[in-house]
Amino acid sequence: MKLDKIYLKTSSRFSEFLTNWANEKNYSLAEYSEKNDDSDGGIDGLVIFNENQEVERDILDIRAIFDNHQKPVHRIDINGTLMVGISNLDLWIERNSCKRVLFIGGDALVDNPNLERYLTNLK
Repeated sequence: MKLDKIYLKTSSRFSEFLTNWANEKNYSLAEYSEKNDDSDGGIDGLVIFNENQEVERDILDIRAIFDNHQKPVHRIDINGTLMVGISNLDLWIERNSCKRVLFIGGDALVDNPNLERYLTNLK
């Protein structure tokens, strides 16, 4: 992935898990807060991690903010085909010229071994 910065929602198990991964991969991190509405500022796009296309209500609210600002949104089902998901994410980042992206997902995803498998294979 050719990202300059990854934004993570504050105070969630999912964000803590991704923080550890991003630090290992030397990605630059920043915190996202809905109160600041960063989608209008420095964030180029939104990536939603989910299981079997199920998404929590607070994540749908964040998606609505990005939709209203006409920012690109990409969904990743971590239970789907690994290589297809990774190549689709790379293409989405490239086609939408996203350099600063918010990664969000439900806290229950941390307990799914497919999340770590997915992140391990991201470049």
